[in-house]
Amino acid sequence: MQDGDESIIRAVYEPVAVRFAEIQNDLGLVLDSAQLDHAEGLALDFLTALIGVRRQDAVVATGSARFSRGAAAGVDYTIPKGTTVQTDSDTPVRFVTTTSATLLSGNTEVDVAIKAVEGGVLGNVGANTLVVMPSAPSGIEAVTNPAETTGGVDEEADDELRARAEEQLSEGSAATPNSIITAIQNISGVKDVTYFGNNQDVTDADGLPPHSGEFVVQGGDGQTIAQKIADKKAWGDTLASGVHGSSDGPFTVTYINGQTDEFSISRPTEVQIYVDMDIEVTDEFAGTDSVRDAIVAYTGGLMSTGSTIEGDIGVGDDVIFGEIQYAIRSVDGVYDITALTVDTVDPPTGTANLAIGDGSVATADSNDDSITLTTTVVSP
Repeated sequence: MQDGDESIIRAVYEPVAVRFAEIQNDLGLVLDSAQLDHAEGLALDFLTALIGVRRQDAVVATGSARFSRGAAAGVDYTIPKGTTVQTDSDTPVRFVTTTSATLLSGNTEVDVAIKAVEGGVLGNVGANTLVVMPSAPSGIEAVTNPAETTGGVDEEADDELRARAEEQLSEGSAATPNSIITAIQNISGVKDVTYFGNNQDVTDADGLPPHSGEFVVQGGDGQTIAQKIADKKAWGDTLASGVHGSSDGPFTVTYINGQTDEFSISRPTEVQIYVDMDIEVTDEFAGTDSVRDAIVAYTGGLMSTGSTIEGDIGVGDDVIFGEIQYAIRSVDGVYDITALTVDTVDPPTGTANLAIGDGSVATADSNDDSITLTTTVVSP
């Protein structure tokens, strides 16, 4: 074969080989997108929808805005529903009023409920950060949010959606603890589920009766949870409650044949967390309530606004000392932590992780002096 012939063959077949390689790669991507373990984005949405699991949408943050003027109003001024307020930043976080309100004659301010325009954690802004009105209502001179906005949650990530879908697939299996846990986790408001079982012929060391199981459920409606357990558990299975948590019930459940039964579930025992700290702050410090609320956002509990939130940790999860430090440092204007103790007793003396027992869950409170702090203003 002549050199020229080889060049001609190469010129003809090289593009074909390249195209075959591209097709092979495209087929690989298609096959991956059709598998739950590898699909992403819209492809994952389509797959999970086939088994009735849909991606959880982002949740908008909510709060309250205070509209005001320097002098008392001489007439009534209306703040229309849908009035926009936002942060003073290059990429502002926008909120709108959810109802109309009136600044009455003789008054200087009025509070109005607001919600974020877009869902997600970016809507959880600090106090006194919503200070801009793109179009101020008549008679209104200023706006702010006296407390931080809360409740914003990001759209469910691919990994989280994939995990829920895989759990859903296992739900249709035999009445195993795992399948029942999966069923309970899909109930609205349920944050965490822990199962304890005893297959022995005698009561175990924790007090769980022989051949019984106990579900400790954080969040969710008790009656709905009990009925779901009844729908999934094997006939005759013995359920216990109040061994690893606090008993909740009894609840009356109905089986498919119309027969009724009563049993209780367990709720995690709340373990109060105490925190004491000395911190250095700058002039930009967001305030002591913001520090307390940052800790509560991690552990769960009562915020300074009076609302109760679920934290990042669940039943039986330890309180990580470093996470408490991180929560404190996340607050605007915190320069340094010079002393920190965390404990389950008051006054706190611990400087390490706190072990939370099985069937228990940590909780903190921004309002009862269980989180104390001393601040020193510095000029870094």
